[in-house]
Amino acid sequence: MPSRITPELCVKCKGVRRLCGKPVCPILLRFKASVKALSQIRIEGDNTIFGPTPPTLIVGEGGYPEVNVYSGIAPSGEEDAKIFDNPVEWWGKLSLRGIVELRSSLLLPRSKYRVSIAKYFNYQSSFHELQLAAISLHPVDTEVKLKKKPLPILRFDGLLAPLGPTAPFLNLRVIDNPKLTKIIENIVYDTDLKASNAVIELYSKGISIYDIIRIFSAGLLGKLNERKLVPTRWSITAVDVIVGNRLVKEIRNFQPLGEILLYNVTYLGNHFEILLLPSIYSFEMIEIWLPSTPWTASASKPIIVENYELWDAKLRGEMDGGYYALRLGILENLYKMKRQASIVAIREIRPEYYAPVGNWHIRESARKAFLKKPEKFSSVEEALKSMSKRLMVSINYIVKRSILLRNMLRQGKLIEYF
Repeated sequence: MPSRITPELCVKCKGVRRLCGKPVCPILLRFKASVKALSQIRIEGDNTIFGPTPPTLIVGEGGYPEVNVYSGIAPSGEEDAKIFDNPVEWWGKLSLRGIVELRSSLLLPRSKYRVSIAKYFNYQSSFHELQLAAISLHPVDTEVKLKKKPLPILRFDGLLAPLGPTAPFLNLRVIDNPKLTKIIENIVYDTDLKASNAVIELYSKGISIYDIIRIFSAGLLGKLNERKLVPTRWSITAVDVIVGNRLVKEIRNFQPLGEILLYNVTYLGNHFEILLLPSIYSFEMIEIWLPSTPWTASASKPIIVENYELWDAKLRGEMDGGYYALRLGILENLYKMKRQASIVAIREIRPEYYAPVGNWHIRESARKAFLKKPEKFSSVEEALKSMSKRLMVSINYIVKRSILLRNMLRQGKLIEYF
């Protein structure tokens, strides 16, 4: 079981001695960014804040069905507030430290709501204002009356996602007109359309997966009497699953690839190898956690986790958000190729990945891998040999754990007898 950095180690270290082995303390990095954010945000005497939301909407899961809902206010003076919640623009441009600092600079006003409040569509309230901001594709100015001044929070666990300071609010008001597209407006106001169909409709019209996740989480999709706020972590996986399953359904009608293709990409201490094999659809993700990451601080050898699905697209393994994020990024490109394949995707997490930043980088890395020219091979063995040059773990170790690779290699040996 992956281990956490203990509070005792953090107390001994105090972010200075680097006892956990990380190049920079993720806790102090987040704390410093939060302090900087508070110095930049204009807070009036009555705790009223003005600023643009990227837009950001985060729905918590603790206490469900009564959950915290967060908006996000970017530091004042930022001309492009959207960058604070725009993963597509982060990939390849921001370092891990840059992402943590950026996300930690967002002030997060929050309020508690029952998830069923989403049924009261168009009811004038602070919640409705949150929803208005959520469906905007561009930043909107927001006025927030806080209950008290926000303070940066320092927690000793070393695994915090990059989030900024927070404080409960009394009232929130959008003082700018949300920038809506006709497509989003029509789907949101269609209260007879099932949520899953709404997700597919938005995706097919070119709406960003991140905008769909935010709208879905805000409880703005589906039949009116079934609408609920959806915790953001659940929304991310739900949208990846809905869109991914639709793509699988289409891909299974295509002809298999005619050759073996191998793609690779590295970002934020995560290395990916994506192997496409000429066969009917199947998908396997192999995660390799090297020692000395925040999750494997006390591990003496790599930890490997594998999940897979066959032709029926039924997951064999545990539900995993990273699995579906990676699958979606690959399926999108397979769909563009109008081919189906048996897919083996390897994610090697290295010590450089010292702070968690969410599943977006997995999805975007898969997308970016296909922008490169693939390597082509006449045998699986040749592809594995090339792959082994970039991986830190022995390829034999991976093959022993892989269901699809073992099956493919076994088939190759059988064919030699005919």
